[in-house]
Amino acid sequence: MKKILLLLTVSVAVSNLYAQVDITASSGTATGTYTTLKGAFDAINTGTHQGAITISITGNTTETATAILNASSGTSSYTSVLIQPATGVNATITSASTVATIKFNGADNVTINGSNNGSSSRNLTISNTFVATTGTTPVVLWVSSTATDGSENITLRNTNFAGSSGTGTIGGVIVSGTTLGAAEVPNNNFSAINNTFIRAQNGIFLVGNATNTDTGWIVRNNEIGSTVTADKMLFRGIAVQNAKNFEVSGNVIKGVALPATSTNTTQGILVGAAVTNGSIFNNRISDIKQPNTAGYGAVGLYINSGSATSNLLIYNNVINDIAGTGYSAGGGLADNGNGIVIGNGAGFKIYYNTVVMDTNQTNAGRPSAFNVLSTVTAAGAIDLRNNIFVNKQTQTGEKYTIYSGAANTVFSNIDYNDYYSSGANLGYIGSARATLANLQTGFGGNVNSINVLPAFVSATDLTPATTGNATLDNKGTPVADVTLDMNGNTRSATTPDLGGYEFTDTTLAVQDVNKSKINYYPNPVVDQLQISNDKKINTVEIYNASGSAIRNVIINSEKGFIDMRQLPVGVYILKINSDKQSETIKVIKN
Repeated sequence: MKKILLLLTVSVAVSNLYAQVDITASSGTATGTYTTLKGAFDAINTGTHQGAITISITGNTTETATAILNASSGTSSYTSVLIQPATGVNATITSASTVATIKFNGADNVTINGSNNGSSSRNLTISNTFVATTGTTPVVLWVSSTATDGSENITLRNTNFAGSSGTGTIGGVIVSGTTLGAAEVPNNNFSAINNTFIRAQNGIFLVGNATNTDTGWIVRNNEIGSTVTADKMLFRGIAVQNAKNFEVSGNVIKGVALPATSTNTTQGILVGAAVTNGSIFNNRISDIKQPNTAGYGAVGLYINSGSATSNLLIYNNVINDIAGTGYSAGGGLADNGNGIVIGNGAGFKIYYNTVVMDTNQTNAGRPSAFNVLSTVTAAGAIDLRNNIFVNKQTQTGEKYTIYSGAANTVFSNIDYNDYYSSGANLGYIGSARATLANLQTGFGGNVNSINVLPAFVSATDLTPATTGNATLDNKGTPVADVTLDMNGNTRSATTPDLGGYEFTDTTLAVQDVNKSKINYYPNPVVDQLQISNDKKINTVEIYNASGSAIRNVIINSEKGFIDMRQLPVGVYILKINSDKQSETIKVIKN
């Protein structure tokens, strides 16, 4: 008898040793252990565990097939399902399924929380390792409706999602119907918060029902892509289609790059089809590339609504490092890098965005910080205020801050923006517009817009520097829809700042600006900067973009030269001191 008991004890111990998934349930069978998440889901689907269910991942699992959780109906009967790593456990759920690692099939009230300690730590990774072949492209996690029942109240939080490669996995998370890219019925109230996504065609792709659009989607504070080439997204970071009352906010998209043979356009964020009453804000988008030498483009934020009453609020987004190869033969708009593109629809409120085009196209074309396609036709479709649009590219050809293939009647408001280009023209509407005055004539409005090159903290940190921005400070107008900046700081109620961040310029005290007649050229400068004034210039103090003094040049004449050859490439503030006043100018050193 003792020997039999010993064998039973060893058998149970071995069984528990290899059980990586524990279940507790409020009804039905109260507890259970399984070697895979699929095994746990299968038990729930057959009604073994019921009520409020918690699934604890105690170790790595290798799923033998897609782990599918069906709707609570028929034999299954649950009110909620929580999936999380056990306390202190770092775990990976891995599958080589050709469909998905995990699929919610009409399931409701399911949460995956990848933190093992109740914080925002990410201790759970869900991956799909299958390398796709033609016609077979899996998903890491698929939130799917059935033909009659949507998966509602699904929350994904604090979890890492990883595909096999950019070409091998279609999406980190896909929300759609029984086939990818369509939805028979809505999957309402989906949330993805504080997750990471690498190695897939799309980070998060949400497709709702085109007629009865999905509601309540939240995509917030996720990190998508990577600086590591192999971990980048292939096609886009986030896509939202056929949705209402949605939010896309606080996401960092930092690497989307198609292969050199692709004929698609890369996108940081796409919002399109039947979309209404959405907010896209506080997103940081960079490193969006299309390297095809035959052309084809890249877009940071692409708004392509099918609705004339979209009511989309787009604000505090910071975008840079967007580059398509460019299309030298025709300069097609889709074949360049563009920061924000408005492709269709109406009802767009676009406030306080900072867009800097600072990576060159290979070929000349029509790159721009803000682009309106000719397919936008509705009068008053766009309210464009308090934005910073900069094009610092140096490739041959045009380098616009704003380009519109549409008539100026599509703007309900267009004012209080900063437009700066290193090229010959600031903008284009009907024809190229070289100066701010030309731009005002073509686009209308812009009475309070300015033409100033901002001084940023660095090439990658587009927060305005605390010095060198005197001519940019307090140049906005209050808008009721936006009261906070990208960092959560309160916007000024009377004179807010342009772009994504509120700031205070502490640049050198300057008296009676613009009372003198200072001329200086060339700007940008490579070697010698010639400077002249109608009054004698005593000295010229040179400050870098951070406000540090680096040189003091004695002139003692109405004309002189500043040797810039030994200075690194960048933006400099020159304080020009005369007998009774001082004035600052901004100079770019190439």
